[in-house]
Order: sequence, then structure tokens, then C-alpha cells
Amino acid sequence: MKFLLDSCISSFAVDALRDAGFDVLWIPETGKDPGDDVIIQQAFNENFILVTADKDFGELVFVFNKPHPAIIRMVDIPAREQGKILLRLISTHRANIERKALITVERYRVRVRLSE
Repeated sequence: MKFLLDSCISSFAVDALRDAGFDVLWIPETGKDPGDDVIIQQAFNENFILVTADKDFGELVFVFNKPHPAIIRMVDIPAREQGKILLRLISTHRANIERKALITVERYRVRVRLSE
């Protein structure tokens, strides 16, 4: 699995995923943030799982019908916990991630939405 982490995701998540052996591209390491349209297109084209805190990606998928990879949206997750929570999510929701689900992760709840 390969992950593209938006600039709103912490370096703690980057480190945790890399330490677990995952391929990670973190937007702040690439230079200037290119914007949501470019990010979702890159993630789709290069088969990355997109991790973000930004709710605008759901709009790109469901309103504008943009092709998309799996998208994991982290809502109000403290920076230091993001990596641990992502690793747990990967182990428990791998099948949904592989089906390109949109997954919203909150402190005490996970919502999975599959697009057609």
C-alpha cells in the first residue's frame, strides 16, 4: 500500500507509516501544496491512498464525480495519535481501503462509504 498524505496530516503519521514499511508521499515534502484537484488526481493516477483532514475531497468525489483512490479523512485526531490510528485502521479496514472507500475516522467512530 502507498499513501499520499495531505499537508494537514502530521509528520507523526508520516513517520508511523514509514516505520511500518509503507511507501509515503507527504505533500509538504514536495514543495508548495498544488491544491485538492491535483492531489486527488495524483493519488488516483499513482494508486496512492489519500489521507487528509480536508472534507473537500468528498465533494470532489460525490458532487463532481472525480475518479478517486481510497480516501481516509481524519477528523479532530490529535497529531500525535494520527499514525497509531492509521495503522490500526489499515489492519481493520484493509478490504474497504482496497475497494476505494471513503473512510472518515473520528476519535470514537469510523464511517465507511463506498462509491459506485
